[in-house]
Amino acid sequence: MFYIDSLLIKGFRNYRHQHLQFHPRLNILVGENAQGKSNLLESIYYLSVTRSFRTNRDQELAHWEDRVFYLKGCFLKNDFKNEVQISYRQNGQLKVLINNYPVKRYDHLQQFPVVVFSPDDLLIIREGPSIRRRFLNLEASRLSPLYFKELRAYHRVLQQRNQLLKDKHKHPRINSLLEPWDQSLVTLGSSIIHYRLGMIGELEKEAHLFFDQMTNTREKLSLEYVSSIETSEDPLLTKEYFYGKLQAKRDQELKRGSTALGPHLDDLRISINDYDTRMYSSQGQKRTAALALKMAEVSLFKKQHNDCPIILLDDVFSEFDEDRKSHLLDFLKDNTGQCFITSAVGLNGLVNNLDRDHKIISVHRGSIRSEKGGHGS
Repeated sequence: MFYIDSLLIKGFRNYRHQHLQFHPRLNILVGENAQGKSNLLESIYYLSVTRSFRTNRDQELAHWEDRVFYLKGCFLKNDFKNEVQISYRQNGQLKVLINNYPVKRYDHLQQFPVVVFSPDDLLIIREGPSIRRRFLNLEASRLSPLYFKELRAYHRVLQQRNQLLKDKHKHPRINSLLEPWDQSLVTLGSSIIHYRLGMIGELEKEAHLFFDQMTNTREKLSLEYVSSIETSEDPLLTKEYFYGKLQAKRDQELKRGSTALGPHLDDLRISINDYDTRMYSSQGQKRTAALALKMAEVSLFKKQHNDCPIILLDDVFSEFDEDRKSHLLDFLKDNTGQCFITSAVGLNGLVNNLDRDHKIISVHRGSIRSEKGGHGS
C-alpha cells in the first residue's frame, strides 16, 4: 500500500510551521472556509508533483512574511520509506531531495502518484483548449517519462521554428533552413499525438464506468481528441499527413510568423449524450464529468503503479446532490488507497457510510486545532 505518513510544512501559504501524522486510509480535514484546508492538500500535491494544482507561480505558495517555503514528507510503499524534501527560495530556486539525494524537478514527476479533485478542475470543462492540453500533458507526463521527454523536445523545436518564421526576412533560403526543423516537429509531434490518443482511449473507458454509476446510466460521457491534422492508427501515416499539411501551410506560416498546426494547438472534446459539455451541459453535469476524468486518472495510475494513488478531494461533497454523494462514497469504499477529504461542515454521516478507520483533523488559521482518530461503524 502506498501512502504519505507524515508531513512537515514551513512557510507554505498560511502555514508558518506545522507537523502532521496521517492515517494510511482516510483523513478528513474540517474547518471553516479560508482556514487552510485546501492549502494542506496543495502541500501534499506539491510534495508529490513539484507543482501546485492552483497556480503556476511558485512564489505565490510562499508565506508572505517568509518568501521561502520548505516541505518534508515521508511516503511509504510496502513498508519502504522515501523521505522527500522540497525547498523554495525567492529567487526561484527549487531544491528537491529524495532520501537526501538531490533529484531534478522533472525526474520527480512519476514517482509518487497522487490525484486531486478541486473546484478549479471545472475549468477543464468550461474553459478553452489550452486548459485541456495542460491537463493532457501533465497526466501523460506523470504516466510516461518518454512522453515528458518528447514534449520538452517538441516545445524546443517549436520555439526555434517559430523564431525562424518570424525572422524570415533575414534568411533568403528560409525553406531549406526550415526543413530540418519540419522533420523534427513532425517526428516528435506525431509521437505525442499517438500517445495522447491511446491515453484518451483509456481515460474514456474508465471515466465512462464511473460516469455511469454517478448518473445511473442515464447519460453517456465520451472523449474525442480533436487534432489540427488528420490522424491514422498507423503512426507512419499520421507522420505523412502531418508533414504534407505542414508544407501546404508554408505560405500561411510565413505570413503569420508562427507554426500553424501540431499538438500544441489540439484539443480534447468532452461530450455528454453527444453534446459538447462545455456549451450544452448544466453545472452539475460539468462537475460530474470533471470528477469522472479525475477518477479515471485514479484507475490509470493504479494500473501503472500496481497500487492506488493518494486521492485528494477538496470540498467535493458540498457540491453534489445526495444521489451523486452516495455514488462517490461507493467509489471511495472500493478504493483501497489513502484519501484526504476537506469539508467546511461536519461529516459524521460520511464517516459512518464509509465504514472505514479514519482521522479527523481540525484546521484553524493555518494550524491544526485538534486531531482525532476513529473507527468505521
